[in-house]
Amino acid sequence: MTSTPATPVAAPASAPGRGAFLAQILTDRDQFFGEVAEGEGLRPKLARAMWTLLGLSALYGAAAGAYAGPAQAISAAVKLPFLFLATLAICFPAFFVIQVLVGSRLRLGQVLALVLGALSLSAILLAAVVPITLFFLLTGANYYFLTLLHVLIVLGAGLLGMVILHDGLAFACEKRGIYPKKAMTIMKVWAVLFAFVGIQMAWNLQPFVGDRGQPFQLFRHNEGNFYTAIVYSLERLAHGGEKVGQGDPSTTRRPLLVAPFDFEAPSSSDSSGARTR
Repeated sequence: MTSTPATPVAAPASAPGRGAFLAQILTDRDQFFGEVAEGEGLRPKLARAMWTLLGLSALYGAAAGAYAGPAQAISAAVKLPFLFLATLAICFPAFFVIQVLVGSRLRLGQVLALVLGALSLSAILLAAVVPITLFFLLTGANYYFLTLLHVLIVLGAGLLGMVILHDGLAFACEKRGIYPKKAMTIMKVWAVLFAFVGIQMAWNLQPFVGDRGQPFQLFRHNEGNFYTAIVYSLERLAHGGEKVGQGDPSTTRRPLLVAPFDFEAPSSSDSSGARTR
Protein backbone atom coordinates (compact mmCIF):
# COMPACT_ATOMS: atom_id res chain seq x y z
CA MET A 1 0.00 0.00 0.00
CA THR A 2 1.60 3.16 -1.14
CA SER A 3 1.11 6.36 0.70
CA THR A 4 0.48 9.55 -1.17
CA PRO A 5 2.58 12.40 0.10
CA ALA A 6 0.51 15.06 1.67
CA THR A 7 0.41 18.28 -0.24
CA PRO A 8 1.04 21.22 2.06
CA VAL A 9 -1.86 23.57 2.23
CA ALA A 10 -0.90 27.20 2.05
CA ALA A 11 -2.17 29.20 4.97
CA PRO A 12 -4.53 31.95 3.99
CA ALA A 13 -2.78 35.24 3.73
CA SER A 14 -3.84 37.47 6.55
CA ALA A 15 -4.13 41.19 6.27
CA PRO A 16 -1.18 43.06 7.73
CA GLY A 17 -1.59 44.01 11.37
CA ARG A 18 -1.28 47.39 13.01
CA GLY A 19 2.49 47.09 13.22
CA ALA A 20 2.72 46.35 9.52
CA PHE A 21 0.42 49.30 8.78
CA LEU A 22 2.65 51.64 10.78
CA ALA A 23 5.75 50.34 9.02
CA GLN A 24 4.12 50.74 5.63
CA ILE A 25 2.85 54.28 6.20
CA LEU A 26 6.24 55.31 7.56
CA THR A 27 8.67 53.63 5.19
CA ASP A 28 6.80 52.32 2.13
CA ARG A 29 4.14 54.89 1.32
CA ASP A 30 4.40 54.22 -2.42
CA GLN A 31 3.10 50.70 -1.81
CA PHE A 32 0.34 52.08 0.42
CA PHE A 33 -0.68 54.61 -2.24
CA GLY A 34 -0.51 51.97 -4.95
CA GLU A 35 -2.74 49.55 -3.06
CA VAL A 36 -5.25 52.32 -2.35
CA ALA A 37 -5.23 53.36 -6.01
CA GLU A 38 -5.94 49.74 -6.97
CA GLY A 39 -8.65 49.46 -4.32
CA GLU A 40 -6.82 46.67 -2.44
CA GLY A 41 -7.62 46.10 1.22
CA LEU A 42 -9.45 49.38 1.71
CA ARG A 43 -11.49 48.25 4.70
CA PRO A 44 -8.55 47.15 6.89
CA LYS A 45 -6.58 50.22 5.81
CA LEU A 46 -9.44 52.50 6.84
CA ALA A 47 -9.84 50.73 10.17
CA ARG A 48 -6.12 50.80 11.04
CA ALA A 49 -5.70 54.39 9.93
CA MET A 50 -8.70 55.38 12.06
CA TRP A 51 -7.46 53.57 15.17
CA THR A 52 -3.97 54.98 14.70
CA LEU A 53 -5.36 58.50 14.42
CA LEU A 54 -7.62 58.12 17.44
CA GLY A 55 -5.14 56.33 19.70
CA LEU A 56 -2.01 58.36 19.05
CA SER A 57 -3.70 61.76 18.95
CA ALA A 58 -5.38 60.88 22.27
CA LEU A 59 -1.94 60.05 23.67
CA TYR A 60 -0.61 63.43 22.62
CA GLY A 61 -3.70 65.19 23.96
CA ALA A 62 -3.19 63.56 27.35
CA ALA A 63 0.43 64.73 27.39
CA ALA A 64 -0.64 68.27 26.52
CA GLY A 65 -3.36 68.42 29.18
CA ALA A 66 -1.16 66.87 31.89
CA TYR A 67 0.19 70.35 32.67
CA ALA A 68 -3.08 71.25 34.41
CA GLY A 69 -3.75 67.89 36.05
CA PRO A 70 -5.49 64.56 35.40
CA ALA A 71 -8.90 66.03 34.57
CA GLN A 72 -7.45 68.26 31.87
CA ALA A 73 -5.34 65.39 30.54
CA ILE A 74 -8.43 63.21 30.08
CA SER A 75 -10.34 66.10 28.55
CA ALA A 76 -7.59 66.88 26.02
CA ALA A 77 -7.17 63.16 25.23
CA VAL A 78 -10.81 63.10 24.12
CA LYS A 79 -10.92 66.50 22.44
CA LEU A 80 -7.84 66.23 20.22
CA PRO A 81 -9.04 63.13 18.30
CA PHE A 82 -12.45 64.76 18.06
CA LEU A 83 -10.77 67.87 16.61
CA PHE A 84 -9.29 65.82 13.76
CA LEU A 85 -12.46 63.85 13.05
CA ALA A 86 -14.83 66.83 13.25
CA THR A 87 -12.65 68.87 10.91
CA LEU A 88 -12.51 65.94 8.49
CA ALA A 89 -16.28 65.45 8.66
CA ILE A 90 -16.84 69.12 7.80
CA CYS A 91 -14.30 69.38 4.98
CA PHE A 92 -14.29 65.95 3.35
CA PRO A 93 -17.68 65.97 1.54
CA ALA A 94 -16.88 69.11 -0.44
CA PHE A 95 -13.42 67.79 -1.26
CA PHE A 96 -14.72 64.49 -2.61
CA VAL A 97 -17.56 66.00 -4.65
CA ILE A 98 -15.25 68.54 -6.26
CA GLN A 99 -12.72 65.80 -7.08
CA VAL A 100 -15.43 63.82 -8.86
CA LEU A 101 -16.58 66.88 -10.78
CA VAL A 102 -13.08 67.56 -12.13
CA GLY A 103 -12.67 63.98 -13.34
CA SER A 104 -11.18 61.92 -10.52
CA ARG A 105 -11.87 58.19 -10.83
CA LEU A 106 -11.01 57.50 -7.19
CA ARG A 107 -13.94 56.10 -5.26
CA LEU A 108 -15.14 57.39 -1.91
CA GLY A 109 -13.32 54.69 0.06
CA GLN A 110 -10.08 55.32 -1.81
CA VAL A 111 -10.09 59.07 -1.18
CA LEU A 112 -11.03 58.53 2.46
CA ALA A 113 -8.23 55.99 2.86
CA LEU A 114 -5.71 58.48 1.47
CA VAL A 115 -6.91 61.27 3.77
CA LEU A 116 -7.04 59.06 6.87
CA GLY A 117 -3.63 57.62 6.02
CA ALA A 118 -2.20 61.13 5.87
CA LEU A 119 -3.84 62.12 9.16
CA SER A 120 -2.66 58.91 10.82
CA LEU A 121 0.89 59.87 9.87
CA SER A 122 0.29 63.23 11.56
CA ALA A 123 -0.81 61.35 14.68
CA ILE A 124 2.31 59.17 14.53
CA LEU A 125 4.45 62.31 14.50
CA LEU A 126 2.51 63.71 17.46
CA ALA A 127 3.11 60.52 19.45
CA ALA A 128 6.81 60.58 18.52
CA VAL A 129 7.31 64.01 20.09
CA VAL A 130 5.45 63.21 23.33
CA PRO A 131 8.77 62.61 25.18
CA ILE A 132 9.90 66.10 24.16
CA THR A 133 6.72 67.72 25.46
CA LEU A 134 7.00 65.74 28.72
CA PHE A 135 10.60 66.88 29.10
CA PHE A 136 9.58 70.53 28.96
CA LEU A 137 6.62 69.81 31.22
CA LEU A 138 8.84 68.22 33.89
CA THR A 139 11.59 70.82 33.67
CA GLY A 140 9.37 73.70 34.68
CA ALA A 141 8.13 75.20 31.42
CA ASN A 142 5.37 77.75 31.98
CA TYR A 143 1.85 77.85 30.55
CA TYR A 144 2.58 80.22 27.69
CA PHE A 145 5.66 78.36 26.49
CA LEU A 146 3.86 75.01 26.55
CA THR A 147 0.83 76.42 24.76
CA LEU A 148 2.93 77.82 21.93
CA LEU A 149 4.96 74.61 21.78
CA HIS A 150 1.86 72.45 21.39
CA VAL A 151 0.35 74.76 18.80
CA LEU A 152 3.52 74.66 16.69
CA ILE A 153 3.78 70.87 16.99
CA VAL A 154 0.14 70.22 16.04
CA LEU A 155 0.29 72.67 13.14
CA GLY A 156 3.53 71.09 11.95
CA ALA A 157 2.06 67.59 12.16
CA GLY A 158 -1.03 68.70 10.27
CA LEU A 159 1.12 70.30 7.57
CA LEU A 160 3.09 67.07 7.21
CA GLY A 161 -0.16 65.16 6.81
CA MET A 162 -1.28 67.47 4.00
CA VAL A 163 2.10 67.03 2.26
CA ILE A 164 1.73 63.26 2.45
CA LEU A 165 -1.82 63.50 1.09
CA HIS A 166 -0.50 65.58 -1.81
CA ASP A 167 2.13 62.91 -2.51
CA GLY A 168 -0.52 60.20 -2.48
CA LEU A 169 -2.76 62.01 -4.92
CA ALA A 170 0.23 62.83 -7.13
CA PHE A 171 1.10 59.11 -7.15
CA ALA A 172 -2.45 58.27 -8.24
CA CYS A 173 -2.17 60.96 -10.89
CA GLU A 174 1.20 60.02 -12.35
CA LYS A 175 1.39 56.26 -11.89
CA ARG A 176 -2.20 55.13 -12.22
CA GLY A 177 -3.76 57.82 -14.39
CA ILE A 178 -6.94 57.91 -12.32
CA TYR A 179 -6.48 61.35 -10.83
CA PRO A 180 -6.41 64.49 -13.03
CA LYS A 181 -3.51 66.89 -12.72
CA LYS A 182 -5.78 69.92 -12.49
CA ALA A 183 -7.28 68.47 -9.31
CA MET A 184 -3.92 68.85 -7.54
CA THR A 185 -4.49 72.60 -7.36
CA ILE A 186 -7.88 71.98 -5.76
CA MET A 187 -6.22 69.70 -3.23
CA LYS A 188 -3.87 72.52 -2.18
CA VAL A 189 -6.79 74.90 -1.74
CA TRP A 190 -8.60 72.24 0.29
CA ALA A 191 -5.56 71.81 2.53
CA VAL A 192 -5.72 75.53 3.36
CA LEU A 193 -9.46 75.20 4.02
CA PHE A 194 -8.83 72.18 6.26
CA ALA A 195 -6.34 74.20 8.32
CA PHE A 196 -8.74 77.18 8.43
CA VAL A 197 -11.60 75.04 9.76
CA GLY A 198 -9.31 73.09 12.10
CA ILE A 199 -8.02 76.22 13.79
CA GLN A 200 -11.54 77.48 14.40
CA MET A 201 -12.56 74.04 15.67
CA ALA A 202 -9.65 74.09 18.11
CA TRP A 203 -10.83 77.50 19.29
CA ASN A 204 -14.31 76.11 19.98
CA LEU A 205 -12.92 73.09 21.88
CA GLN A 206 -10.36 74.91 24.03
CA PRO A 207 -8.76 74.65 26.51
CA PHE A 208 -6.42 71.79 25.68
CA VAL A 209 -3.37 72.63 27.77
CA GLY A 210 -5.27 74.31 30.58
CA ASP A 211 -3.99 76.74 33.19
CA ARG A 212 -3.10 75.04 36.47
CA GLY A 213 -3.80 78.32 38.25
CA GLN A 214 -7.46 78.21 37.17
CA PRO A 215 -10.27 75.76 37.98
CA PHE A 216 -10.79 72.94 35.51
CA GLN A 217 -12.88 73.96 32.50
CA LEU A 218 -14.18 71.47 29.98
CA PHE A 219 -14.79 74.32 27.54
CA ARG A 220 -13.93 77.99 27.65
CA HIS A 221 -16.85 79.88 26.21
CA ASN A 222 -15.43 82.71 24.13
CA GLU A 223 -17.32 85.11 21.94
CA GLY A 224 -16.58 85.54 18.26
CA ASN A 225 -14.03 83.34 16.54
CA PHE A 226 -10.29 82.84 16.43
CA TYR A 227 -9.73 85.20 13.53
CA THR A 228 -11.64 88.13 15.03
CA ALA A 229 -9.74 87.50 18.27
CA ILE A 230 -6.46 87.90 16.38
CA VAL A 231 -7.62 91.30 15.15
CA TYR A 232 -8.66 92.24 18.68
CA SER A 233 -5.32 91.08 20.04
CA LEU A 234 -3.39 93.15 17.52
CA GLU A 235 -5.48 96.21 18.38
CA ARG A 236 -4.79 95.76 22.10
CA LEU A 237 -1.08 95.27 21.50
CA ALA A 238 -0.99 98.41 19.31
CA HIS A 239 -2.45 100.42 22.21
CA GLY A 240 -0.19 98.72 24.74
CA GLY A 241 -3.12 97.53 26.84
CA GLU A 242 -3.33 94.13 28.51
CA LYS A 243 -5.76 94.90 31.34
CA VAL A 244 -9.48 95.16 31.52
CA GLY A 245 -9.42 97.50 34.49
CA GLN A 246 -6.86 99.45 36.46
CA GLY A 247 -5.97 98.89 40.10
CA ASP A 248 -8.09 95.77 40.60
CA PRO A 249 -6.01 92.56 40.45
CA SER A 250 -9.11 90.53 39.72
CA THR A 251 -9.53 92.31 36.39
CA THR A 252 -5.95 91.76 35.26
CA ARG A 253 -5.92 89.53 32.24
CA ARG A 254 -3.30 87.13 31.11
CA PRO A 255 -1.35 88.44 28.12
CA LEU A 256 -3.22 87.85 24.90
CA LEU A 257 -1.87 84.75 23.23
CA VAL A 258 -2.48 84.10 19.57
CA ALA A 259 -2.82 80.33 19.83
CA PRO A 260 -5.96 78.30 19.12
CA PHE A 261 -5.28 75.78 21.89
CA ASP A 262 -5.67 78.24 24.76
CA PHE A 263 -6.43 81.70 23.47
CA GLU A 264 -7.70 84.34 25.88
CA ALA A 265 -10.73 85.80 24.14
CA PRO A 266 -12.02 89.31 24.84
CA SER A 267 -15.04 89.46 27.07
CA SER A 268 -18.09 91.37 25.89
CA SER A 269 -17.60 94.09 28.49
CA ASP A 270 -13.95 94.49 27.57
CA SER A 271 -14.64 94.66 23.84
CA SER A 272 -17.38 97.24 24.35
CA GLY A 273 -15.09 99.26 26.58
CA ALA A 274 -12.41 99.15 23.94
CA ARG A 275 -14.82 100.56 21.40
CA THR A 276 -15.80 103.49 23.62
CA ARG A 277 -12.26 104.52 24.38
